Amino acid sequence: FKQKTAYEISACLVGSEMCIRDRYQRRVHGITEQMESVSPLLVELRKLMTEHKVSAYIVSHNDAHSSEYIAAGDERLKFISGFSGSAGVAVVSNDEAFLWTDSRYFLQAPKQLYPGWKLMKMIPEEPYRDYAVWLKDKLPSGSCIGFDPLLFPGKRIDSIGSLLEQNKSTLKPIDENLIDKLWEKKPAASKEAVFVYDIEYSGEASEDRLKKIVDILKRQKCSCGVIAALDQIAWMLNLRGFDIDFNPYFMSYLVVLLEGERVEFRLYADEEKFKDKKVQDHIQKVGVKLFPYEKIMEDLAALDKQTAGIELNSVNFKILSLVRSKDNKVVDLLDVIPKLKQKKNAVELEGFRKCHVRDGVGLIKHIAWLEHQLNALNRTDIDEYMASENVHEFRKAQDKFMGLSFKTIASTGPNASVVHYKPTKETALKVTNKEIYLVDSGAHYLDGTTDVTRTVHFTTPTEYQREMYTRVLRGNLSLERAVFPNKEQITGAMLDMYTRKYLWEVGKDYGHGTGHGVGHFLGVHEGPIGVGILRTTPFEEGHVTSNGKHCKSVEPGFYEDNQFGIRIENLIMCVKAKCEGFLCFENVTVVPYCNALIKWEMLNKEEIDQINSYHKKVHDTLKPLLAGDEITLKYLEKECKPHEAKP
Repeated sequence: FKQKTAYEISACLVGSEMCIRDRYQRRVHGITEQMESVSPLLVELRKLMTEHKVSAYIVSHNDAHSSEYIAAGDERLKFISGFSGSAGVAVVSNDEAFLWTDSRYFLQAPKQLYPGWKLMKMIPEEPYRDYAVWLKDKLPSGSCIGFDPLLFPGKRIDSIGSLLEQNKSTLKPIDENLIDKLWEKKPAASKEAVFVYDIEYSGEASEDRLKKIVDILKRQKCSCGVIAALDQIAWMLNLRGFDIDFNPYFMSYLVVLLEGERVEFRLYADEEKFKDKKVQDHIQKVGVKLFPYEKIMEDLAALDKQTAGIELNSVNFKILSLVRSKDNKVVDLLDVIPKLKQKKNAVELEGFRKCHVRDGVGLIKHIAWLEHQLNALNRTDIDEYMASENVHEFRKAQDKFMGLSFKTIASTGPNASVVHYKPTKETALKVTNKEIYLVDSGAHYLDGTTDVTRTVHFTTPTEYQREMYTRVLRGNLSLERAVFPNKEQITGAMLDMYTRKYLWEVGKDYGHGTGHGVGHFLGVHEGPIGVGILRTTPFEEGHVTSNGKHCKSVEPGFYEDNQFGIRIENLIMCVKAKCEGFLCFENVTVVPYCNALIKWEMLNKEEIDQINSYHKKVHDTLKPLLAGDEITLKYLEKECKPHEAKP
């Protein structure tokens, strides 16, 4: 965006008499000029804060279920600040407004934030990387800080409250969300129906999954359990919905009541979404009783003298407070249920393999189409937004397609250096054959979820670009070759350096995590497994079935600010190695790397053989599925041509 003028037009947000004016932002030689000093929304929010007698108000990117991706009507952080990223927390005081987010959004956030906002970076070297510490140190002693108790996990509020005691400050739960009072045209909640996820895809009956949850509660000596995480409920019940874009979830809570050998399952959800006879038959067969979504508050308030199993990291503070209001004991379930869910059974594993083949067809068709348009047809009108729509169209044509798993990142040139850049019609740059093109995309299919990133260049990249691409690629190859003992001590943090060491050799690095778990027709990001310096969950052979495994993506990268970005992402499975008692990885992504960007002289024979072997697999798998598509077949042959290692 060097020497580029951009307008970010805001719709009427506060009412007929007040809207955020067109925001004019001009960047010249790194200097940002803005016409406004303070967003009108901040002015109105501070009036509400005064009415509620709080000196600060916390706004999270969250919903009542601690979801990573949230419905349009829960995008309060975006509404008040302008920031559209998937991770962030804001603090608004009487005279300042701050947004905290991680390194994925350090370039994006300053371009989106409304006037009067400041970015706070969540990195170790920053003294106020945690907004709670800022609240303690910067607000006057005895301050009262407001928040919506539905939108913060109970455990987080407990920890913030303890910290604020040092400053004699307090947290004040405000049931009336202050952002919603400003949001006149807030999007309505989805009314899409729920559907049954058949066992031919899930590989396990709902009754069996619910029995595992009951066994967990019994081991913890609990008389009830409260489950709020939407992915966990969808997984347990083999149900899917459409309440959140890119996530097959439905808004709900699940309560399990135990009395001796008697077990009762109560599902709190919008009853109108369960009218389908197949769905009604399914929940009746499973033994689940359906109640209105809002009734959970009343029922939990009546709970007394119970031992409640609750995952404190996902259950909101409102729910936790209701359980605590009577003579109940709370047991933290920690991440026991997520660990069950992340271990994939044989049916799920095979589904991942099959859906990645079809997904590979869709993605390679897009890349081949784009190369043909730019090089053969000399088109100059294709921009990033058009490219992202084209990816969607090719994927949508694949069998069992159920929707995208996240908004496609199609980026070129300087935009590719913004880790989670999302193209829009207004901001999209033209895609050319002179710059790097990065596409990070994925989809949901009935038999699995995909997440893959490829970085390509359609003519001749610079030697520096080739070097950095090759260093990133060597990191991928290194991790995929890893063999390690099947012991609890082997965590994602230990494996992280496999992907970074070739960048570290030249003093380079990337600020985001290396990899994350992937759900099976669930969330594209699934914890707690992953690869990164903070990932402490051990890798292990699974326990859903005797051959259950982990599935996760690995996506090292390199970003030259405002110049270009490189990321290569594959989905890999943790499987048994040939050596007894050891584990290794299986790469199920089926899309070739970019030959033009590989600096072959940097690779050793083992790495070249590894690429050749992978490309042969890609070629032999995809070629029969591309019959008649000469453009894509030509691209496949070019990219999968074996490279001969020099002696």
